[in-house]
Amino acid sequence: MNVSVLGPPGCGKGTQAKLLAAHFGLKHFSLGETLRGEIEHGSDLGARTAAFVREGNLVPDQLVEEIVETFVSRNPGKGFVLDGYPRTLEQAIVLGRILKLSAVLLFEVSEDEVVARVQGRVIDDQGRSYHIPKNPPPPGIRVRKREDDQPEIVHKRYHEYTRDILPIADLYRKQGTLVPINAVGSIGAVLDQLLQKLSENGSDRKVSAPDETHRTHSPLPPEGPTTRSP
Repeated sequence: MNVSVLGPPGCGKGTQAKLLAAHFGLKHFSLGETLRGEIEHGSDLGARTAAFVREGNLVPDQLVEEIVETFVSRNPGKGFVLDGYPRTLEQAIVLGRILKLSAVLLFEVSEDEVVARVQGRVIDDQGRSYHIPKNPPPPGIRVRKREDDQPEIVHKRYHEYTRDILPIADLYRKQGTLVPINAVGSIGAVLDQLLQKLSENGSDRKVSAPDETHRTHSPLPPEGPTTRSP
């Protein structure tokens, strides 16, 4: 099973993508986590993408596609949960040549709700994301605000997202894989909704049965750095 989790910045898709990956035993991919890790380590890739991430702009498609294809090729025979990817129609078209998606979960949440959520988001020195008070960091962990979580950047990213998601949603709607999700609610309530929708869609039958540790809701992991990112 290969699932894409899409939604505006701050909608909670990173948290839910990790929970879905743990539940079904799939490989979690976050473009933002990958990019931020490269930036933290000062790699050539990090240097080339740092300005895009810092200013809340999209990383060029050609670079993103290279990262995704490399990640998939390094994990042969595995199913994936793609966290916030694809972000453009071109990325969606290229992804179709790399992976066959079982479902595309489209998180729906208002702009006001997104801004309110982002106000409580912080990251630690490794780039892992938390939310105060919904998902606070462990005691003793030093955290800070993300540079791209400023209100003006969040509004900009939300408007870019609503513009860019329309052709992507239309593509997957025509393919019969688009699954709208009401992303307003507790973490557990949204996860229950995701699992129910995947069951109704039949996607949960496209993966071997998870072991007992994956049959119940997994403990909430820290959100990996979301990227623009996401």
